[in-house]
Amino acid sequence: MKRIYVVWLCGWLLAGAVGVTDAATASQVRKTAEVGMLVTGTVEVNPNGSLHGYALDEPEKLPPVVVEVIGKTVSSWEFKLSGPITDVLKTKMSLRVVAKPLGDGQFKVAVEGSSFGEPGARSDQVSSKDRARPLYPQAAINARVSGTVYLVLRVGRDGAVQEAIAEQVNLDQYDRDAAMERYRKWLTDASLQAARGWTFNTPSSGADKDNPYWVVRVPVNFNLRAWGAPQQKHPYGEWEAYIPGPRQTPPWIGKALASESPDAMSEGDVGAGDARLQLVTPLGGA
Repeated sequence: MKRIYVVWLCGWLLAGAVGVTDAATASQVRKTAEVGMLVTGTVEVNPNGSLHGYALDEPEKLPPVVVEVIGKTVSSWEFKLSGPITDVLKTKMSLRVVAKPLGDGQFKVAVEGSSFGEPGARSDQVSSKDRARPLYPQAAINARVSGTVYLVLRVGRDGAVQEAIAEQVNLDQYDRDAAMERYRKWLTDASLQAARGWTFNTPSSGADKDNPYWVVRVPVNFNLRAWGAPQQKHPYGEWEAYIPGPRQTPPWIGKALASESPDAMSEGDVGAGDARLQLVTPLGGA
């Protein structure tokens, strides 16, 4: 198993593997890995679905290339609105910005994922009530495995979790396919076991307050310090390297969440998407 690291060279991002002696293996790791960061902010949408404006949180902490790429990407955005509005619609946004190697030390930086809405912040939304952190699997600790599990949960009217699925698992290590599946299963099983005991506050106002159930997405991060203790959140505005896992989406997820990216959410958030709008402009542009 090889851990992926991020280093800087001449202002450009380089991803590689430590402790890998075989050149072909190192090349495969670089081709498989993504290096990305989460960028948060707000976006404003006109009644006709066109962009009114946007703002980034703490832009001074972001690499200039990220600010530039986001500006070019967001400026062309178009949205589909769920119903007619007369005023500008403002909502929070979270973006997954990814740098992928092109060869010869060059990288393509693009916005690859988006998520909208203010997670669990209003009375018309689902919010956390009792959400104990999963136990870190001992096998994963022993093997130095870390990563993030993106859960999708169906929450009933009593606030209990009716169904749960691991939509995507991104790992911080690279290994053979069989080993990668085993690592993802370790983190998935621990996350699902904890999630089945979680409870949530259900909406007490709004158009959806009488729904039979609600669907939310919850990221769960597993990260180890050198001695095996859980680590704090990744610093805002810094790159992180990982191997993106395959995505599996349950049929009950709903349009708002299905149209958004699992890994465009921050750890600790409880997101249901923003049902008022849907981004129709493709992401991942040149």
